[in-house]
Parts: sequence; C-alpha cells; structure tokens
Amino acid sequence: MNYDNLFVFPNGRTARNEYIPALVVLALAFAFYFFIVAGRNSQWCQLTLLFPALMLHARRLHDMGKTAWLLILPGGLLAATSFIHLYWPDTPAKTPVAIAALVVAAAFVLWGLVGKSKP
Repeated sequence: MNYDNLFVFPNGRTARNEYIPALVVLALAFAFYFFIVAGRNSQWCQLTLLFPALMLHARRLHDMGKTAWLLILPGGLLAATSFIHLYWPDTPAKTPVAIAALVVAAAFVLWGLVGKSKP
C-alpha cells in the first residue's frame, strides 16, 4: 500500500483491505491531535486531516462504483463544523451542525467498510 497515492490523489481505487488500515492511520492521527495537542494548533491540524480523509473516501467510492461527488455532503458539514468551532465558538448552531457532521461522516465510513467493490 502506497500512502502517498492513497491520501493525496482521488483518482484510482482503494479496496476494503487497504481502506481499513488507512482509516486506522487517519483515526490515530486525529486522536493524537484531539487528545494530546491542545489549543488552536490542534484545531488547525484536525482541519488539515480533512483533505486526506476525503481523498481516501473518494478512492473507496470509486472502488464501489460510485462518484466522489457524494463527498460534498460530509465534507461540507465537517468544514462548516470546523469553521464554526474556530471562528464562532459561542454560537448556538455549533452543536447541531457538529452532530449532523458526525452522523453523516460516520455513515460514510460505515458505508465504506461494508460496501462491496465493483469489478
């Protein structure tokens, strides 16, 4: 498995046996910045991890025979959550947007885990 291509380029396919370890690497990186690193630096690093996550999911969707344009919904919600958290931390919309982003992102991850590859 080549992590350079896996996390950078949306073209190509990622089978389930490559998707799961790559997802674990992303989850561990996110957990490191969420639990260990504190402050605004942690938030920017977490936001930066959104790009490799979207590239990984785009490749997985291609492997399942779907278009990567479906990632507009979870990517947009996650970006909106990050933007609200960074710039308007006291807004009442923070919690509902964050919950919607987590639910949609978790659904896409689950879909990637159980989805069948197309020949």
